[in-house]
Amino acid sequence: MARFIIQRLLITIPLLFSVGILAFLLVDLIPGSPAVVMLQDAATEENIAILEEEMGLNDPFGQRLLRWMSGAVVGDFGNSVLTKRPVTEMLLERLQPTLAISVGGLLLGITIGLLLGILAGLYPGSFLDRFITILTSTLIGLPGFLLGILLIIYFGLNLGWFPVIGYSPIQDGFREWLHTITLPASALAIPTSALISRQMRSSMSNVLQSKYIQAARAGGIPRWRIVSRYALRNAMIPVVTVIGFRIAVILGSTFVIELVFNISGIGRLLVKSVLDQDIPVIQGGLVLVAAIVAISSLLIDLSYAWLNPRVRLE
Repeated sequence: MARFIIQRLLITIPLLFSVGILAFLLVDLIPGSPAVVMLQDAATEENIAILEEEMGLNDPFGQRLLRWMSGAVVGDFGNSVLTKRPVTEMLLERLQPTLAISVGGLLLGITIGLLLGILAGLYPGSFLDRFITILTSTLIGLPGFLLGILLIIYFGLNLGWFPVIGYSPIQDGFREWLHTITLPASALAIPTSALISRQMRSSMSNVLQSKYIQAARAGGIPRWRIVSRYALRNAMIPVVTVIGFRIAVILGSTFVIELVFNISGIGRLLVKSVLDQDIPVIQGGLVLVAAIVAISSLLIDLSYAWLNPRVRLE
């Protein structure tokens, strides 16, 4: 297992380097100059030329890329053009709400989706199966921002159970933190649970019809033990694939949810940085998002290896 983990890490490292180079290249192609943003009203041609020379913006592309990559390797993405603060510090300040919403939505979606999928798979063709299928088919296509607005109107404004805007850090109190992330996380979890439920239902139904399950039933093994010990693990393999693809979608949807609930996370910071042409923040944010997706992919690969030992052998 250790060898498998090392192999996946060796694949992840060059991937992050490639993403870093691509992020630098794409942002470098954005029209305009950071010097104009920094100078604002004093942005004369002479002042712009002087500042660009001081910032090294006139250096060859390769030299600028090497300088930026050497800092990015140690987590130094430079300073913000507008605030003059270190980009890494700004990103870390906004990371907690983004991770809280996205991870909370993913875990809640997985839990609900697995429960609904297992129930539907255990009783195929029943009323419960048809009800869950109709419900998930309806919810799977709803966009997260629309679900967020509906949750705000009903649970926030009408019932008053949860706050509708803002975020309370966990260090200020677990209860307040949980209240502020419940609605945003639920907006992400609902379509995720619907997608996982459909895949789990299909996978569980197929596994329960396999020969080794029928042999276990013929041997008198209780049904709950067959499901929990034999069927569930094999049924989870295709579900893990769906979860892996869903992680990137959830992370992107989190940025939209942050705008709906007025939460100061990575998404709002990147949107503001793009509008303000704060290039160092954009570059650092892109690398951070890529790192989160890469780590998530590594965890998915490890889940494959745990569920199916043949993956480690291959």
